[in-house]
Amino acid sequence: MRKRTIPEVIRAAIGAVLVLALGLLPASRTSAEIEKQVIPGEKQLVFIWWPKVAPPDNWVHVPEISFQNHINMFVLKGQDFDDSPAVMYARAIYFEKGNTEQELETAIQDDLKGFLEHSPDSNVAEAGTVPTGDGTRLRTISFTPKDQGHWELVSYGREPNYVLMFCISANSKEALDQHRDAFLAMVRSYTSRDEP
Repeated sequence: MRKRTIPEVIRAAIGAVLVLALGLLPASRTSAEIEKQVIPGEKQLVFIWWPKVAPPDNWVHVPEISFQNHINMFVLKGQDFDDSPAVMYARAIYFEKGNTEQELETAIQDDLKGFLEHSPDSNVAEAGTVPTGDGTRLRTISFTPKDQGHWELVSYGREPNYVLMFCISANSKEALDQHRDAFLAMVRSYTSRDEP
């Protein structure tokens, strides 16, 4: 067994202290229902957070993909990520200064731009709102490819320090339609813990 060097021991000790300190911090006034994870990276700790949601019936959480992409990823039971006809995820982007109203608009515009760059002939349309478990209505946009690609619904929201995204991505219109209710159930399972 290789003997650890002093910098490695110090790095591990600092990491342990940070993890302990994060757990002992008093809860802030803005405490959205966000799952917070800390994992060791190559040179530093990696902080990951995502909205706490329940997997709908017949869906399972995929930890490896979730941690790799910093999202709360779900696939259909019995499927893996690459072969599932539809996947769903929940994502939270942290903003320390809490200007999430502007950051939300920026995130939506970036998504629209990215989708249209990847699939220029595609259709992007407002798709109403989707309610969370506490009744908050999230702006929802549909992304529809002209020919091949992914049919997606993305619901966008915000908390005082987070921009939230809930997405279902399917390899066909039929798969999106078939699993739309599961997507709505996933979004409804999210409840804000923030004070009004």
